[in-house]
Amino acid sequence: MSNVMRETVTAKPVQTATLPWWKSWGPGAIVAACIIGPGTVTTVSVAGAELGFQVAWILVLACLVGYFIQRPVINWTVATGTSVLEGIRDEVSVFWSKSIFFGLWLGALAFQAGNFIGASMAMNLLFPSVPMLAWVSLLSIMAMSIAWFGVYKVLENINRIVMVMLVLTFCLTALVALPDAGSTISQGFTLSIPQGNILIILALVATILVPNTLVALSGFTKNKYRDSAYSKEQVRKLSFNDLKINFTLLALISIAILLSSATAFYGSGQTIASAGDMAVQLTPILGSFATVFFAVGLWTAGFSSGLFNLTVQPMLFGHAFKRSEDPGSKVNRIILIVTAIIPIALVWVFGGSPIELIISAQAVNGLLLPVLTVVLFILTNKTDRMGQFKNTTASNVINVLIIGLVTVLAVQVFIDFF
Repeated sequence: MSNVMRETVTAKPVQTATLPWWKSWGPGAIVAACIIGPGTVTTVSVAGAELGFQVAWILVLACLVGYFIQRPVINWTVATGTSVLEGIRDEVSVFWSKSIFFGLWLGALAFQAGNFIGASMAMNLLFPSVPMLAWVSLLSIMAMSIAWFGVYKVLENINRIVMVMLVLTFCLTALVALPDAGSTISQGFTLSIPQGNILIILALVATILVPNTLVALSGFTKNKYRDSAYSKEQVRKLSFNDLKINFTLLALISIAILLSSATAFYGSGQTIASAGDMAVQLTPILGSFATVFFAVGLWTAGFSSGLFNLTVQPMLFGHAFKRSEDPGSKVNRIILIVTAIIPIALVWVFGGSPIELIISAQAVNGLLLPVLTVVLFILTNKTDRMGQFKNTTASNVINVLIIGLVTVLAVQVFIDFF
């Protein structure tokens, strides 16, 4: 990981029992910035255009599952001072830590292609004569160059500003476009699956539950509080607050995007085939500026998420293989190069169907979730390592339900693909 991403935050001792919410802002925010990328915007927009607001309950469910699936991650990291991948390596087997790393890496490569495709579609709105493959190649090289030298914080801060603008715009658009709040909300929470479209449901869940972020949160939490003066219970409380804030934000953003897309496209006979189509969602309040604004936001979301996936690989590799996390090491340099080049090849092969590739990448990521949730269940029930942070009976019940859900979804997508 870069020097910036590896830096720790030394906190002062806290005398009061109540900690201000802003003290928790950290690892969860970085993960949320990765999740809200072009894959999420595209997948949710397509769902809104094809199925209307009827799938809003799926997004709420996905965010709730995302919150509860991350709680054991935090419990493990707080209790042991190690990341999840380190726990798998030391408590399960080196074989499984290495296998999970490679599985996560392959999923990240598909997700990476979706990130750069989204950013490229944004650039095509402003410069339509440049081929998408050329944009993807340029963006991959740019991201690798920044990850290579560890220059990340400036882009991260800029991305936060632009993402806040994009969030506000979608929420305001949703409010302006909302025809009848009562009927719309009741329609969105009927708990039905429109047209039996299981694949799009899986894609909506997988766009929130990205396996890469599951283990990345553990590493970020470890680094942030490594030299902290907070007690373990305080770190746990801060980290849970971080999760609540960011998954609530994710739910609001995704529902706003869904409502905007449903209002603009559902029932009109139109389909979303490009970022330009999605820009129509912003027209009610931005008018002719919608295309430019959406292009800037989509590019920032795509490029920052892509840079995250590149930068995080050395950390995950170091945890899985008990090697250095320094991106300057020879092996990590190779990992960065391969992670940058393979998405270019994927776009070269599948470039004719960018929207389908993005949605497929989101769905494929869900195949690894059952493995991670089962391993997490095993780790967080080890009394000798977890101590007072061992799973409660209620937590175990919730985790078993989550394991069942992600397993059913993974089996369904496997059947659909093969």
